[in-house]
Amino acid sequence: MASITACTNLSDDAKTALAEELEEQQPARGTVYEQALICLRPKIAALDFAKTAVTFGADLIDPDTMELSFLGDKYRITRERIVDNNGKEPVPFISILIYNHLSMPDPPALAGEWITFSSVPASHAKDKAWAGHVEDVIARHFTNNIRGLEQACARLGGVRSDIKGSHDAAYEFLFFPRYPALLQFYDAVPDEDFPAQCRLLLDKTVDKYLDIESIVVLGEEFAGRMTGKV
Repeated sequence: MASITACTNLSDDAKTALAEELEEQQPARGTVYEQALICLRPKIAALDFAKTAVTFGADLIDPDTMELSFLGDKYRITRERIVDNNGKEPVPFISILIYNHLSMPDPPALAGEWITFSSVPASHAKDKAWAGHVEDVIARHFTNNIRGLEQACARLGGVRSDIKGSHDAAYEFLFFPRYPALLQFYDAVPDEDFPAQCRLLLDKTVDKYLDIESIVVLGEEFAGRMTGKV
């Protein structure tokens, strides 16, 4: 992170020339997220909004505007930008997740079959991130606090699931209208040296609705909201 002008192998003249050149450079091009948004906006602008709204469960407001639910919040998408209910643009990575979702080509109907993240095609490189940054975060935070977990799930629009199993709590969510998730929580059993565990399951078609990197980022955002850290 040091300045190039701090290099001890440079002569004084070279340092002076470099410093002058750096001062003349244009302002920074922005964060990686901001640059990604610049690349994605033309792709979104070219979409058939009427078809896209039907495919992804959005509400078509007019030919150039649709409204989409994301983690329980409503966002309005135009061909130029995304805004929340207050008319403000969300942080860049939220817009990127929405854009990436709407850009997925011809996703199939939901399978109605739950799978673990490790079962998602091409997910092997992100298995540790999913376990450590999503499932383990939720499990540690709600250890011996089932009531707190239930309240957090309800706050984020979760619906209690009647799926059979040995879990202590199970809730279904719609991260997007066409992007369901199932949270299963197993509380700690101290007498048996059993730590709390969380499994966040996804529909078998999840990789057709979002790329792997975005799936992990979305999972991390969900875990942050569950635990009140974002």
